[in-house]
Amino acid sequence: MGTSHESRLTREAIASPKASAIDRLGDWVETQLQRLGVELTMGGEPTFVSEDDFESLQWRTEALGDDKRHIAGQLLQRLARRFDKPGGLLHYGLGKLYPGERDPRWALGYYWRQDGVAIWRDRRLLSEDGQSDGYDLDTATAFIECLVRHLGVSERCICPAYEADSSEKAGYVLPLLPVFHGDRVSWCSCRWQVSPSKHPTPTLTLLEGNSPLGLRLPLQTLPEPTRFLEEAVLPLGETLAVAPTPIEASDNSIRIALCVEVRQGTLYVFVPPLTGAACFLHAIAAIETTAAETGVKVAIEGYPPPGNARIAGFCITPDPGVIEANVHPAASWRELVDRTTILYEEARRCGLGTEKFDRDGRRLSTGGGAHITLGGKTTQHSPLLRRPDLLRSFISYWQNHPSLSYLFSGRFVGPTSQSPRVDEARHESLYELDLAFSHLERGRNLSPWAIDRLLRNLLIDVTGNTHRTAFCIDKLFPVKNPRQQLGLLELRSIAMPPTREMRLLQLLLVRAFVAWFWETPYTEPLTRWGTTLHDRFMLPHYLELDFRAVLDDLQQAGYSFELDWFAPFFEFRFPQYGVVHRDGLTLELRHAIEPWNVLGEEMSKSGTARYVDDTMERVQVKLSGDERRLRHYAVTCNGDRVPLGRSGTPGEWVAGVRFRARTHETLLHPAIAPHAPLHFALVESDTHTAIAECIYCVEPPDRPLDTTFPQNAEEARSRCCERFVVPRSRSHPVDIVEALPDAEFPLTLDLRRIRP
Repeated sequence: MGTSHESRLTREAIASPKASAIDRLGDWVETQLQRLGVELTMGGEPTFVSEDDFESLQWRTEALGDDKRHIAGQLLQRLARRFDKPGGLLHYGLGKLYPGERDPRWALGYYWRQDGVAIWRDRRLLSEDGQSDGYDLDTATAFIECLVRHLGVSERCICPAYEADSSEKAGYVLPLLPVFHGDRVSWCSCRWQVSPSKHPTPTLTLLEGNSPLGLRLPLQTLPEPTRFLEEAVLPLGETLAVAPTPIEASDNSIRIALCVEVRQGTLYVFVPPLTGAACFLHAIAAIETTAAETGVKVAIEGYPPPGNARIAGFCITPDPGVIEANVHPAASWRELVDRTTILYEEARRCGLGTEKFDRDGRRLSTGGGAHITLGGKTTQHSPLLRRPDLLRSFISYWQNHPSLSYLFSGRFVGPTSQSPRVDEARHESLYELDLAFSHLERGRNLSPWAIDRLLRNLLIDVTGNTHRTAFCIDKLFPVKNPRQQLGLLELRSIAMPPTREMRLLQLLLVRAFVAWFWETPYTEPLTRWGTTLHDRFMLPHYLELDFRAVLDDLQQAGYSFELDWFAPFFEFRFPQYGVVHRDGLTLELRHAIEPWNVLGEEMSKSGTARYVDDTMERVQVKLSGDERRLRHYAVTCNGDRVPLGRSGTPGEWVAGVRFRARTHETLLHPAIAPHAPLHFALVESDTHTAIAECIYCVEPPDRPLDTTFPQNAEEARSRCCERFVVPRSRSHPVDIVEALPDAEFPLTLDLRRIRP
């Protein structure tokens, strides 16, 4: 449970009657999860954008940027204070290494022990992020000479490191590894001797670049030893013993190293990758003892603590256009509310927001996603490994209800998106999934290894990528990657919602599904949607009908969600462009979903690239009124009849119009010009008389195209409003072009097939 301070935040945040009802349901779901003994933990990866910088590349397409790094440092400090975990370690470490990037991205973390024992005792010995302490190389020399004594290794093993093509000393390298020494584990070091055949000078010359020294080690210049020293893994709770006599191994037999350097007046200590948590903590303790003895402040960088159930933490990382916050998992609804509230508050205080605007004024998510993770307090406690039928229930129910895939997703959906549905990526996957599901039945005893092997090659995208999928099990129990065997399921088809309340509702919905499926596994067969998926379910009307059915199922299971709670999601995802009323009939235009295609590989300035064709858009057309009158009217778009069909709701007819909104240098069907603006007419079928008209414009109708993004919500709203035009015109005769029915996409008018 959260602290009393966090609970006060929760009470203040839950104010409106609707929010109070949601919070009460959250407590009810928590009661059921506790009753059932699920032991669920939930985490996520919310993303944020700058509230006042809408133009720079770091907040649009690039992962790294100076301003982004500065704000991330501020957010790290604020969250460390607010989460109130004393004795934690501020860590400026390494994130993921992506294809085409030379170095791993930064990852700012804060880590603490669950048992309350301090990892770092005196915060005064940690450097302030972004501020110089005025240190130089002499400081680094004195520091590492003192550090080796507290580690119990020989000073002879300290190796000066030099910048390439320079006699300038950059810092120091200390090969370091925990090893078995008799009946105990101690630190061991060795000397690094450069091979004359691999480098012209005997000095350790770093690789070129501006990265931390620990990322530029010239390991390829070291000769191969007779054998490499093996690392000893010490469980947390046991003590690493400092050897009374330094242990020195043969030259070059250790290939990881602790590094010390000064950059911009700050002393950085680079911690190497260590497998055992106890050894990592001992190294940190030795660094703090050295800092206290020398009076030198330090910044800890390099590799984070190895995965361990008794070490918790959160991490802030960069992604293209956003900052991502990976907050520590919550074990209860109250913890989830508290942590989400704190995160949103502190992000706002750092100048970060949860939405942005397109040039045409449309509200958009951050673009970086807000994935949800499900697991347990340890890998062995994971509900998904204890009850693998839970995986089957989630995958099957989502596949049978497309609204769960598309209502909460970002703009980019479809088979080549970041999180395709299982039936979008490969159609034959459904047949194979049916076979796999026969093994994922309640009560069937399956090893974690078998669960991974059953689903790993089915939950993939069209290229076989196991990460780019709606349900990612990369961190469940990957057989060939023990470090990632965390018991986690990641739900990736979830975009960042603009408010804290919407985020909590997302999380609560998933929690309710866990409770329901735990008690009553979902075993309905998979649905072969075929082209219906990208016809009917691209339209918000049908997604709402499907989502109503989802909530009906939950209500019957005892979880009383209300549809109006999710109205902000529908308005955010599917904004209304405009509406026209005439003679008791209403014509409404609303944003719909359009899957974008990833194109073939091409050469670019930075290498091989695959562009996304985002030139297509889709609009939902809804005609409503008296059912007896509707059959006498038609709607045309640019003169072509829109294939309106009965929606399932009396008095409403719905269809979609698919059109090219813009053009690019690289796109599908380059000979097809943009179709916008779209001229819609409400036409009396018998007389071919247009009684009402409206125009949807992609670009401003009466002024030049906007080249900058809106600076605030008011400007964005103004841009949206001006793109929907209702001309002042009287009834007049029109011609209706009858399009041939499309058996594959009966509810879609694709203007590319009519107006090439």
